[in-house]
Amino acid sequence: MGYGRSDSYRVATTQDKAKSPKKKKGGKDMDELKKEVPITEHKMSIEEVCRKFQTDCVQGLTNAKAAEYLIRDGPNALTPPPTTPEWVKFCRQLFGGFSVLLWTGAILCFLAYAIQAATEDDPAGDNLYLGIVLTAVVVITGCFSYFQEAKSSKIMESFKNMVPQQALVIREGEKVQINAEEVVGGDLVEVKGGDRIPADIRVVSAHGCKVHTHLYTTSKTVTC
Repeated sequence: MGYGRSDSYRVATTQDKAKSPKKKKGGKDMDELKKEVPITEHKMSIEEVCRKFQTDCVQGLTNAKAAEYLIRDGPNALTPPPTTPEWVKFCRQLFGGFSVLLWTGAILCFLAYAIQAATEDDPAGDNLYLGIVLTAVVVITGCFSYFQEAKSSKIMESFKNMVPQQALVIREGEKVQINAEEVVGGDLVEVKGGDRIPADIRVVSAHGCKVHTHLYTTSKTVTC
């Protein structure tokens, strides 16, 4: 998500929302998935973009056309990924990967101690102590890994706050404040200094425009 740094400039959203490809067995790598969503608006002229989205660079979309696009393409929002219950995440940390070997060792130690206790009057406690230590190591390591994963998840969720809640668009020649989720392809969006960009956009006109992209690229600013 970029941060606008300019006196004022107007941009038109240009991203078509392609239909989600059907899932196939075996899956596809990321490069193949990207090829199925062609993005060519940045190569077009402004006139070609306006014709494609049936919009105007000055008046913007009509309310009827915007409503039609919203019904056709859906809201301007990312589909949230399926969530995993917290208890499932915790169990994965306790019983997944190398932890299985430690649990196996602990169970064998307890089993060996039980056999000794059943056959000897004064069994040695080495196997019991070793089983307790292995169990403690697995539990402590699992808890630590779970909290680390939870911390990382919260950091990723914090990026949702970067998406602006409102957007200023021009429809039928009038500026309208709408929810960012209602922005559609072909909308004429006005962004001022300090605003967050609400969608994939194509710059139509700009004055002293600088966009901060350091969150997802190596460069700090991009000058329009």
